[in-house]
Amino acid sequence: MNTKTKPRIAFDLDGTLYDTLTECLKVDNEIRQGLGYPQISKEVYVSKFQSTDWKKFYRDLGIKENDIDIVISQFIKKFGQRNPPLIIPEAKQVIDRVEQNLGVENLYILTNEPFNRVQTRFERDGLVHLLPNVRSPFEGKSKELYDLATQKDKPFIYIGDLVSDGESCMEARNKGARNILFYGIVHPYAMNSPRAIKAFVSKNSDFAKVLNRLEDIDVIWNQ
Repeated sequence: MNTKTKPRIAFDLDGTLYDTLTECLKVDNEIRQGLGYPQISKEVYVSKFQSTDWKKFYRDLGIKENDIDIVISQFIKKFGQRNPPLIIPEAKQVIDRVEQNLGVENLYILTNEPFNRVQTRFERDGLVHLLPNVRSPFEGKSKELYDLATQKDKPFIYIGDLVSDGESCMEARNKGARNILFYGIVHPYAMNSPRAIKAFVSKNSDFAKVLNRLEDIDVIWNQ
């Protein structure tokens, strides 16, 4: 693949590059305990997790309607007070490989995390030079993906761990950004189950593929 056809890549942050699942589950189980709800398993948590409708998410986890706003408020407060999630062990090396093969100008990070907390993570993890490449999708991921993808006429790949990440790619493609491809990662840090990701990919194989682990990133520009 020559330089002109090399893709541009955007990574999701939580569950893709960072082990956010561990911290989220701890916080939610602390809140559940405080409100008298039973503890929730990792398997159940990832089977319900989605970031597009928090009220539905907690409703699906058995939180009573009158408690949902309390749970959301407590989660935001408690999660914000904890140390930021740890970077996945191989993530830094994978990011380095993307920079070496595609150039830093072709690498993006998409996240709903507040910029100041992203900055804290990147300062700790030696990724400060990527802060200008961080995009916060205030109008939704599909809008941000569309805007990024249509900047240049070359493949634009989004790597994420949620079915909703793939759905955002689908929405951006339907708006006209047909150069977008989705790679759903199914490593142990993902916040959706491998089964859910693989089911989405199977239904949308025209633009979606499975990435088994971050270390397999080379397949994206070597095929």
